[in-house]
Amino acid sequence: MTATGIFAAAQSTVVSTLTALGLKVVTDVRNARPLTVLVDPPTFTAFNSNIAEIEIDLKVLAAPPANQDQVDYLITTADTIMNSALSLIRGIPGVMQIGGQEVPTYDLTVRVSTMRS
Repeated sequence: MTATGIFAAAQSTVVSTLTALGLKVVTDVRNARPLTVLVDPPTFTAFNSNIAEIEIDLKVLAAPPANQDQVDYLITTADTIMNSALSLIRGIPGVMQIGGQEVPTYDLTVRVSTMRS
């Protein structure tokens, strides 16, 4: 089944924009690995049934261990995303467990405002 509606459209816009930047993008946590950007499902605040402010969390994943080379990759990738058409509103360094190993991340949030037509 293919997802439809404003949430799927917002996620698709984010994925397309990241892909156009040359980034390897995944939406399924089972496919998350170093040097990818994991796009989480959208969260939202609805003003009524037609207007929503949607936020989508991204995890930029670097290769372990967390050293200066990986920090450089993470902040450079975050800057690339910030310099795109996406509205990046927050970024926080983090760690994600993949296969029992700690993977350094930069956890970003983008905001998308949308309305049903």
